[in-house]
Amino acid sequence: MNNKSRKKLIRNIVFILVGLFCDAFGTAAFVLPYGFVAGGVTGIGRVFHHYFGMEISIVVGALSLALLLLGLVTLGRRFASTIVAGSILFPVFLNLLGRIQALQHLTGNPLLAAVFAAILMGAGLGLLVRAGASSGGSDVVPIILNRKFGWPVAPLMYAVDATILLIQLPFADTEQVLYGILIALLLSVTMNKVVLFGSSDVQFTIISKKYREINEVLQTHLDVGTTLTHGETGHLGNDLDVILCVVNHESVHRVKDAVLKVDPEAFMTMVNVSGVSGRGFTMARRYW
Repeated sequence: MNNKSRKKLIRNIVFILVGLFCDAFGTAAFVLPYGFVAGGVTGIGRVFHHYFGMEISIVVGALSLALLLLGLVTLGRRFASTIVAGSILFPVFLNLLGRIQALQHLTGNPLLAAVFAAILMGAGLGLLVRAGASSGGSDVVPIILNRKFGWPVAPLMYAVDATILLIQLPFADTEQVLYGILIALLLSVTMNKVVLFGSSDVQFTIISKKYREINEVLQTHLDVGTTLTHGETGHLGNDLDVILCVVNHESVHRVKDAVLKVDPEAFMTMVNVSGVSGRGFTMARRYW
């Protein structure tokens, strides 16, 4: 294993541990003390706790391990390896944090509790996604149905979570339901922000009669990779090539100034793009 691979492995392990801890902390310190309705195996744990008095973390652990084994049998070791950490460590963290009495009374404001629950849980899940892992749990069944029968994953996940939320309604008041919905919405936003954090770049679209000169400057002087696509002017129907390139935010002004220096009348658009990958971004540059 080379140094780069080792660093990536260590980073992923840290992301997984911190992500699972944040998810468990948000659940133990804010969701469960207020009785907010919850999705996933945590919601099922609340149902078993209400009707049978079983400890939520024990139910979560048992269900997670059962789903891990189900995923291992039906989809193999490669899939199981992505959820094994979540299936084991999340229930452990939840059990340990749930035993700390001080965490049960961090705030007396349910709205504040819901917001912090969403932020912590969303950040935790976002870190898991960035590490290529999963919390497992109720997501396993939709993934199995997708792999075996081709059913779409997203609607199945929504259906499973909606069902879990519905079976909690008989012992949840209106505010607990509404706060639970708020947590689900804010959690999704936070998770997406964390997944895309630090990966935002800028895409230039440059239209100019001097596209050859501009392309030469970008490649030779600024070391910017470019792509030329064929275009045609709308009014006169003249043929020309359009330059596309993606750069980080630090290079935006240098690219813009270089283009305008070659052609002050060049037409440019700039848009933020996320998740850029490939040579020059997530992989080292090659010159040949």
